[in-house]
Amino acid sequence: MNLEEKLNRLFKGFGYQRFRMSKFEEYDLYASNKDFLTSSSVITFTDLDGKLLALKPDITLSIIKSASEPKKVYYNEMVYRLKDHHYREIPQAGVECIGTIDPYLEAEVIALAARALEAIDENYILRISDIGFLRTYLEQEQIRDRYRPFIIDAAAGKNAGYMKTLADKGILTETQKDVLTSLVDLYLPLRKGVKAVRTLVKNEACLAMIDHLEQLSSVLNGFGVTDHIYLDFSLMNSMDYYNGVIFQGAVSGIPFTVLSGGRYDRLPEKMGKPFGAVGFAVYMDAVETRRHSVKHYDGDLMITYTASDRPAVLAKTVHVFTEQGLRVLAVKADEAPDASRWRKVMTLKDAKKEAGI
Repeated sequence: MNLEEKLNRLFKGFGYQRFRMSKFEEYDLYASNKDFLTSSSVITFTDLDGKLLALKPDITLSIIKSASEPKKVYYNEMVYRLKDHHYREIPQAGVECIGTIDPYLEAEVIALAARALEAIDENYILRISDIGFLRTYLEQEQIRDRYRPFIIDAAAGKNAGYMKTLADKGILTETQKDVLTSLVDLYLPLRKGVKAVRTLVKNEACLAMIDHLEQLSSVLNGFGVTDHIYLDFSLMNSMDYYNGVIFQGAVSGIPFTVLSGGRYDRLPEKMGKPFGAVGFAVYMDAVETRRHSVKHYDGDLMITYTASDRPAVLAKTVHVFTEQGLRVLAVKADEAPDASRWRKVMTLKDAKKEAGI
């Protein structure tokens, strides 16, 4: 089963319905929502009726545009974007949950993101944050407006030294410097991270956000994914529509993000839709790049045998391993192909021992 099939099965298992769309959308949809797109460059052309159309650079906009009622959808589609200074056809998968988003639904989407990462590689990390937390702290502490964007940028780069610079200039108090430094440096499993933050901030607005993250942690624990989810306030997203919880995922072997998502109520609000939304996208092209960089094998086990070996014993040995789901090649020792193409190579004698025959 390939990754797309695994993801489709995962999403269907939670009641999400497949969303399909044309390659084209009216350009106005993207022109009026450029701040939601990762790039303002869109491929356009004029239809026969004079309408300006575009090859879709995004799926979420089309899903929200078409939504007239609460829905849970997933997709596996191509988007058309600039990449490496060229327009590319890029595969993308993901889910969108649209409606009245309660803590369960929000946690469900985050859990699906974790399971999607696990389908790519068991060694994964999902970082989570609240995009408004640091901004709220800065507002509540009445830190001067002109410095707030620089503090946010410093947090995104985990530049705790900038907080000391501002404290030395008298812009931050020592307490504010210490709190911001701790928040910037914080990187802990979600439940531990929530407890740590409670010792740092005391204002009601920030504590309400921590209460929400703690509630999500409890629900995510029910899904069995909290071991891979880390609280990290350096996590930022430049898209203006995101509000509340945001998250990004990474797996071993790929040096950049392969999944991102979060709460984006502002987009349906702008489109006049009376509901909230949360979702994520998996960047399938990044995963495909990793797949080609990993060594591939023709099979799991090559068993070599000689003319003196008993065919019935060979058959029984092969049967044991194939019943385990392994791909097995039984071949005469003097006709064996390149051994490096197989994960493991054994003589029949050794294979019998491992099979317990």
